[in-house]
Amino acid sequence: MIYEYALDPMLVVDWAIGRKGRFVGQFGMDQRRLVSDYPKDWAGEVFGAFYEHFGYDDSSLEFQNAQPELQSYVQWLSEFTVQRDVKRTAEYTWLQGAVAEHGRRPFHAIMTTTGDGVECREIITPEILDNLRDLRWYLPTIMATKKSAEDLAAAMEPMLRGAQYIVLVDPYFDASNARYQTSFSALIRAACGARGSGSSLPKIIVMTGIEQKHKPHQGEFTREAMTHVADDLRVKAQREIPKLLPTGMSVSFYCLKHPDAGDPLHNRYVLTDIGGVIAPYGLAEYKRGEAHNAKDDLTPMPKGMYNERHKQYVNKAGIDIVLGEIRIEGTAK
Repeated sequence: MIYEYALDPMLVVDWAIGRKGRFVGQFGMDQRRLVSDYPKDWAGEVFGAFYEHFGYDDSSLEFQNAQPELQSYVQWLSEFTVQRDVKRTAEYTWLQGAVAEHGRRPFHAIMTTTGDGVECREIITPEILDNLRDLRWYLPTIMATKKSAEDLAAAMEPMLRGAQYIVLVDPYFDASNARYQTSFSALIRAACGARGSGSSLPKIIVMTGIEQKHKPHQGEFTREAMTHVADDLRVKAQREIPKLLPTGMSVSFYCLKHPDAGDPLHNRYVLTDIGGVIAPYGLAEYKRGEAHNAKDDLTPMPKGMYNERHKQYVNKAGIDIVLGEIRIEGTAK
């Protein structure tokens, strides 16, 4: 749903000099194309290439005209980047280094000025904007997703594998429910499976709700009763989640209630540092018998919606936490 591109710093310099902002506008969360922070401090590499292009002489009119453009382009492109924490080897050109990094942990594509004779199918140039049939740039249409654990995970895998943290928000999440166990395991595999050797594992946060466990005939839902419900969910999570996580990985577990002011708990989200997905039907797989056709409309969040929900759940502004943070360590081999 959200795809990572390695972008040649010199290409951004060329765009700034030529005032080609239309190319820059093709990147960003709303376009589902994010720039990779490869190599580490990619923005610094862009500015370095810019100064080198002008022989470190900032007195020319061309330099002075292009500099504001470059600053705005870099600001746009680096608002959301996929972190890699990998430095470029000195003996490599940028393109050679990107291809080597692609072999360790794949990009969706590598955009540069020319291929320079380097063999890699994922190398593209800006001319690709004119080829409507090339899926390296014109991304797959978002389809309704089958409500199986593997299909849900596969749909989100391009985003999950690049994320530093993943926040699962589902007010019905119950670690003792086999349907949640299966889908949670599939999401973890998708997040960890294509990171390459030496890559750090993402931080996982699970937020569930307590209201679904309280029935009206039980009377007023007091704070004490809320605490009992949350504690029961905690016990289940501490018993079941370790078996679903690889050793060395952990989950931060939270139980929430409907806030006194603000949005009641209902919608389900997957939030990361590089984007978010709306999961209207929830994060549990859905099965009735061996064959089923249940689907869900998993939707990548537009930037404005993402910023609001990220503030709410990741920054914890406007939620009411009954229990948390409970840290649960993985034990699976």
